[in-house]
Amino acid sequence: MTHLFKSEKVQYLCTCGSLKPLCRTFFCRHCLALKCGDCVFHEVDILYCSNCLENVPPGEARVKKNQCSECFECPVCDQLLLTRATNIQVPSTEDPSKLVPKKMFYLVCGFCRWTTREAGLPDQPSATGSWPDSDNANSARVAALLEHYRSLAQLDKFEKEQKRQLKRRSNYLSFTADKYSLSALAARKRSGLPFSGSLGMKKETPQIYKVESAVAFEETDDMLDPEIFTKVLNLSFVTTIDQRIRQSERQPVKSEDLIPIHKFLSVRRSQRCRFCEHNLSKPEYNPSSIKFKIHLGAFYHVPDVIIFRNSRDDMQLRLCNRSQYPTHVRLLSLDQFSSIAHSKIEELESSFGEAEKEKKSSSSMVGHELCESPATQAANFRSCLTNALKEKVNAFFQLPSEQILLPARDDLAEYELTAPQNLKDDPKAVLWRKGNKVVVSTPLTVLDDELEEKRAGFVFEFGAVRAGFETKEVQPQPTNVYIPVFISLGKI
Repeated sequence: MTHLFKSEKVQYLCTCGSLKPLCRTFFCRHCLALKCGDCVFHEVDILYCSNCLENVPPGEARVKKNQCSECFECPVCDQLLLTRATNIQVPSTEDPSKLVPKKMFYLVCGFCRWTTREAGLPDQPSATGSWPDSDNANSARVAALLEHYRSLAQLDKFEKEQKRQLKRRSNYLSFTADKYSLSALAARKRSGLPFSGSLGMKKETPQIYKVESAVAFEETDDMLDPEIFTKVLNLSFVTTIDQRIRQSERQPVKSEDLIPIHKFLSVRRSQRCRFCEHNLSKPEYNPSSIKFKIHLGAFYHVPDVIIFRNSRDDMQLRLCNRSQYPTHVRLLSLDQFSSIAHSKIEELESSFGEAEKEKKSSSSMVGHELCESPATQAANFRSCLTNALKEKVNAFFQLPSEQILLPARDDLAEYELTAPQNLKDDPKAVLWRKGNKVVVSTPLTVLDDELEEKRAGFVFEFGAVRAGFETKEVQPQPTNVYIPVFISLGKI
């Protein structure tokens, strides 16, 4: 909980302009940009039951209303129902005068001890697949309404298609009838349109499924018990609003009318970058597997910032590199980043002509060409600068001016007691180093002494390696990436 609390204090600026903790973002290694859950495509990989781990095809899940047919939840406390067996005495098939034991099954909740016997459901001879479902009294009416609106949608689609064909036909025949002395048959043959007697022109108009309209009655059935005004109400025998909503087709009023609820299916999602359409997170197909085929979480590619010590005179930040490549990190103020961004934008705009400036659509370029184009890089710098300057800060860090080397992740370095001796660091800037972690000194300057929440910000400049360049023969060349970081310091 302490680590989660600290992660909410340090937030990274996404490309869409929202602030997110590092553990809730992705890092696209093709675009070299930070992506949050709001600016990625969410795709459904598989549907499965989290209890029995059975994969369900999308068509079958749609028919079953996204519910598992074998697993049930308690209607009282939403916990999973367990199957229990019991023996009962039944007449023998050979000799009815003798009683033989027979195994029967019922469902019980391990948390609130609710059972199917309380709902009046009989015990079943099979443990799975034999529990009866509740019938909805209005199912026929709902099915008729769905069929009615489905026919209206088909009719609307047919009328739009007819208007489109008439418009196409009139635009061509308006200038070919008399000017070029063509007959109607020759004109239709030259334009490629079907003949009037062909099957293409004789599409049957969809018929509207008629349904009886609803009728309002002045008198309704007496749903209330006459003793409700005189009898003492016992809330333990009355269902709550949440319990009624979970069984919306029945909406039971009494607790004895509750029945088991089918467990809803779970979804395994994959995230895809909206810009380059590369996968950022893709899980394994097996529901029981917790591994990922692709997992570009920013936590493993972007240096992590944690508040090591929080005071005005001695403000310290800990930087950690969890990627497989060493990187050089430089901390820039917002003013420094503004000057760098303007110079980068001018340099990129001068590298391509006016013709390429208009050619920004992604239809002509895909993959690395789209991400590495000067127009795309200039747009990224401009949007990053605009979003960073929108954030309000009332405190400033005294950041170190030199670059700081962060080694690659090494699990064995966690057990080393001594720090590496071949690194030359400024002792005033780098206070402590161990493995891939560095603690830097960043004294704080506050604008005013009012009792309000202090907020500071800076920009990360670090080297990242694009995807697809990891070869043993060629050493990957890192590309400088700029990510604004904002820290909530509280009241100082």
